[in-house]
Amino acid sequence: MSELRFEGVSVTHGWGRRAVRAVESVDLVVPSGTVLGLVGESGSGKSTLARAAVGLLPLSAGRITLDGDPLVGRAGHASRRDLQMVFQDPYSSLDPRMTVGESVSEALRRGTVRGAQARRAEVARLLELVDLDPGRMDALPEELSGGQRQRVALARALAAQPRTVLADEITSALDVSVQARVLNLVRDLNRQLGLGMLFISHNLAVVRYVSDLVAVMYAGRIVEQGPAEQVFGFPRHPYTRTLLDAVPGRGELADAVPVVALSEPVDPHDPPTGCRFHPSCPVGPLLRPERTECLTRDPLEVVWQREHRAACHFSAPAVPASQEGLHR
Repeated sequence: MSELRFEGVSVTHGWGRRAVRAVESVDLVVPSGTVLGLVGESGSGKSTLARAAVGLLPLSAGRITLDGDPLVGRAGHASRRDLQMVFQDPYSSLDPRMTVGESVSEALRRGTVRGAQARRAEVARLLELVDLDPGRMDALPEELSGGQRQRVALARALAAQPRTVLADEITSALDVSVQARVLNLVRDLNRQLGLGMLFISHNLAVVRYVSDLVAVMYAGRIVEQGPAEQVFGFPRHPYTRTLLDAVPGRGELADAVPVVALSEPVDPHDPPTGCRFHPSCPVGPLLRPERTECLTRDPLEVVWQREHRAACHFSAPAVPASQEGLHR
C-alpha cells in the first residue's frame, strides 16, 4: 500500500529574469489503490509535475514523498523504483535496438528473479498481464503497433514492482479503438494490483472513465480537486466548468457559464496578480467589475476544508443546494 504526496511543490525552468515557474505550490495526494486523473490544457504543468516526481526535473520548492519517504536525495534513489512512469509516445519510449523481452527484463528488480529461464518466464507473465502475446517477446519495437508498444511500456513499468505508476498522456498518440483497449487495461490493472496511479490527460472523457479522483490544473496550479463524480457532475471552479462546456454533448449543464472570448494565454514570466484565471474568467471581474477580490487576492490563500475543493473566491456549489450540507 502506498500514498504519493506532493507538498507545496514548485518547479522552475531557467534562471534570473527568464525563469519560468512551470509548477507552483502544488498540494496533491494520490491515495493507495486509487486512480487520480490530472487534467488541464497543454502547458498547464501536468507533465512537469510527473517528471519532477520521478527525478527528471529538480524541485525549486516543496517535497514529494511516497509513504512518507522523500523522493529526493540519496535516501530517495531506492524508493524511486517504487514509482514508475509510462510516457506519452510509445514510439520513442522503447529502445529500437532491444527486443520486447530485453526491454521488460531490464526493468526487473535486481535479485528478484535469478537465471535466464526464470527471467524469461517472468517477462512472459508480465506480457500476459498487459494482454500481450508472450510470443512477441523476441520482436523489435518496429514490428509492433502503437497500442502494443504502449502495453510493453506498461509491462516494463510493472516489472519494477512499483507501488505507484505515473501515466502521462498514454493514449493521446493512439487510435480511438486502441485507446479504449488501453484504458480498459488500466482499469483492470488498478483493480488486480491495487496500484495507485496518477493518470495525466487533456481528454476529459478519458479521465472520467478511469479516475476515482480528479484534479484540474491551470497555469501551474491546482485549481480544483475532488471525487470524479462531483468534479464532473458539479464543477465548482469556472475554469473546470469552461472545460466541460467545451465538450460536445455537455449542453445538459443547466447553469452553464457564459461564453467569454479568452484573452491571450497567461504569460508564465509575468502571471497576473490575484487569481491567474481572472483575465478569462466568465464569472470574474471581466463581467462583474465589483468582484475586485479576484484582481488582488490569491485564491490559494483560502483554506480549503471540503473534500471537493476549488481555488476560487466565488466558486459554484459542489453539489445541489439540497445536498450541500452532506459535503461540508
